[in-house]
Amino acid sequence: MTYLAVFESDTWRLDREVLARAIAGDWPQAQVKLASPGVVGSETRDVEWSHRSALGELEGYAHSDGHGIYLEGPIEIVADFVFWYRRLVPAEEQVIFCDDSYSFDGVVPTGAVRGDVIAIAE
Repeated sequence: MTYLAVFESDTWRLDREVLARAIAGDWPQAQVKLASPGVVGSETRDVEWSHRSALGELEGYAHSDGHGIYLEGPIEIVADFVFWYRRLVPAEEQVIFCDDSYSFDGVVPTGAVRGDVIAIAE
């Protein structure tokens, strides 16, 4: 299942270099790759990363518009990345957590923790 953490804004976006540096700094075990502009798929996979932990493996990628991330992996690791991502987005922007079929969705509050994010998916 693919999970999304997205926001809509006409005035703010998360720059791909900022996201890549934040992942590298906060998730040092993650493997991060930046897409080359103009390459097929670079719009939806502008920044890609994978992270392995005792809970399993997570694969993530960010859209080139800087307004969201896509995550695939165990819900616990997904939730950790979602609340971490929420801290990168200004508090005035509403971050929505959902899956790719929109079988659930909810607002990720500022200061969220793993359990808050998992509760949205339940």
